[in-house]
Amino acid sequence: MSDTQFRPLTEEELKELYKTHMKRDFPPDELKPLSRLLTLMGQGDYEPYGLFQEGELLAYALYWKAGEDPYVMLDYFAVLPEGRNQGTGSALLRQMLDRFCQGGRGVFGEVEIPNTGDEEVDALRRRRLGFYDRAGFRKINYYTKVFGVPYIVLAYGPDISNDALLDTHRKLYHSAFPDPQIYENNVFIPEAMEK
Repeated sequence: MSDTQFRPLTEEELKELYKTHMKRDFPPDELKPLSRLLTLMGQGDYEPYGLFQEGELLAYALYWKAGEDPYVMLDYFAVLPEGRNQGTGSALLRQMLDRFCQGGRGVFGEVEIPNTGDEEVDALRRRRLGFYDRAGFRKINYYTKVFGVPYIVLAYGPDISNDALLDTHRKLYHSAFPDPQIYENNVFIPEAMEK
């Protein structure tokens, strides 16, 4: 992908991205409120990036970090419809992994479990899992459930113990939902599920 620019997004660009693309690319039950993302960004805990070609956005990736923890979470990742199936997602992911997986650091994320019973939805979820598998992500030995959505946890980078990743994972969600009642009623890390 020649003539592309990979750079952090400004607060205004994140607002526009959320309203224009994220609401289209992700189901409502998977989207955190924009106000939360902006708060986390203002605290230095959230880093949105875009991949641009000739000034036009091709894809985006939003990363969430918990202080100096060795793993950051790939919170949202999408390629705009006109750029799909052209290697754009792989190019952006490679740049992201190169940036974040330095000096013993790594990236992890959550992917929806393909068990809805809707073949079209489940096929898309299996395709996402395949994309991350081809990129070298490995499945972690626990699941999560956030606001009713069950996820498989994947990681890329140096080995990390489940306990260490669980600690980072919990810190992130506690920072997004500091109200203990909201957290305890809606965030389950790990979630006990049949395998």
